[in-house]
Amino acid sequence: MQNYFSKSSLIPENEQERIERLNQYCVVDTSTDRTFDNIASIAAELFDASGAFVNFVDSEQVFFKSNLSTFPTNHVLREDSLCSMAIHEDELSIINDTHLYDDLKKNPYIACDGGIRFYAGAPIKTEDGYNIGTVCVIDSKPRESVSELQSSVLKKLAEVVLDKLEAMKAKRRIAKIADDRLHHMVHNILNPLTSIVISAQHIQRKTTEGDLIHRLANTIVENTKSTEQNLSKMLSKAASEEKYIELEITSIKPKEIMEEVCMHLGQIMSNKQQRITVDISTDAGIKADRHRLIDILTNYLSNASKYSPAGSEIRFACREQEDSMIFSVNDKGQGILRSEIDLLFTKFSNLSSVPTANERSHGFGLYSVKILAEMHNGRVWAESGGRGKGSTFFLQLPK
Repeated sequence: MQNYFSKSSLIPENEQERIERLNQYCVVDTSTDRTFDNIASIAAELFDASGAFVNFVDSEQVFFKSNLSTFPTNHVLREDSLCSMAIHEDELSIINDTHLYDDLKKNPYIACDGGIRFYAGAPIKTEDGYNIGTVCVIDSKPRESVSELQSSVLKKLAEVVLDKLEAMKAKRRIAKIADDRLHHMVHNILNPLTSIVISAQHIQRKTTEGDLIHRLANTIVENTKSTEQNLSKMLSKAASEEKYIELEITSIKPKEIMEEVCMHLGQIMSNKQQRITVDISTDAGIKADRHRLIDILTNYLSNASKYSPAGSEIRFACREQEDSMIFSVNDKGQGILRSEIDLLFTKFSNLSSVPTANERSHGFGLYSVKILAEMHNGRVWAESGGRGKGSTFFLQLPK
């Protein structure tokens, strides 16, 4: 606790990566949410505390996503927040009496009348080990101890927060993909509509006004232009709600992409003592959106890890065909029931497989993968010998 509020002691060594993880959830400076308020309310009742928060530690400030206290603001400076200390710990941070520490007594939220005397905070920890915030409680009176039940439930509430964040992120991803697909579909419709209008106008010029064919041509032009306007309004509305993200097609070497995906998931797989074997039988390149391709392969490899036992091997491969490149991820895990193979890439599918180490699974990933692959004019599929016989997931993209 000594010199806690010095600037250098507030910044973890992995600060840049930690902030990047926090930003992925798009939660800072957002409006209140009943789910987070309910979590804070449970924490307050559990501790019979005067205040409870769900907060996120940004680079300069701490943002209260839920604020059940008399604090008049949803932001405090990072150097004034006890949660800036709590994110340094993987377990609960408990201060039974802040007045026992000289450094803490200088804090404006502790020194004021009715200030914080007791604090308990559980870190909100991402799946790859970054503490981005806390679920915490405070009280104006010191306490002698915290029970095992209180500690256990507070940590579980922090896990629930992460589940909610992951679900929100998945829904945003689906919304972006659906928006991309919408734009692609509308543009495919608008192009032939333009040809229809031009053809109908040509018929108008070649016929006499009042003739049946002339009237039909007029109807075609009017209806087609009305459809064009409605589609354009639809695109404008979608663009105003969220900026359309197009595929950024570049030349990519599969080896580089696969190495990057392995690096991203290295720590997660290491935690389960899993081994990954990379097999690349080609030096050829491929045309694709780098970030979207990484999203697809990361989902495949992450799922393989989730549904495989500790210590198992996962094979990550790429092979070249005449007109396409096929990526595959093979595991020796739970496998897939034959009756569920066709449900894998559907929206909101509810399958029987359960992650082997209680990892989180939100049911959106493979549906996103399918749409992203189709946007590349590619396809996805899976094969499995059945329950307990492992599985292989494939991505085929045109070169």
